[in-house]
Amino acid sequence: MPCQAVEFVRRAAELPEDTLPVYGSERTVKIQRSMVRRRCRVRYGGPVARVLVEETMRIEAASKHSPADLINVTLQKLVEA
Repeated sequence: MPCQAVEFVRRAAELPEDTLPVYGSERTVKIQRSMVRRRCRVRYGGPVARVLVEETMRIEAASKHSPADLINVTLQKLVEA
């Protein structure tokens, strides 16, 4: 689950800050990932996305030195794809 979602639920339920999500089964994780993707209107691109990320990082690393800049450009490319 995205960190933001975990933190939101943790605060809403007034749980201690060190509370982490625990999944009873792999099936639960898969169902929740699908729900988050559907809600955010994104789809999982697995191997294709990994290739795009790697190519983008290699190209952009020549001109960008901040990890945050590299991540932002890569995320933008993924969203466009």
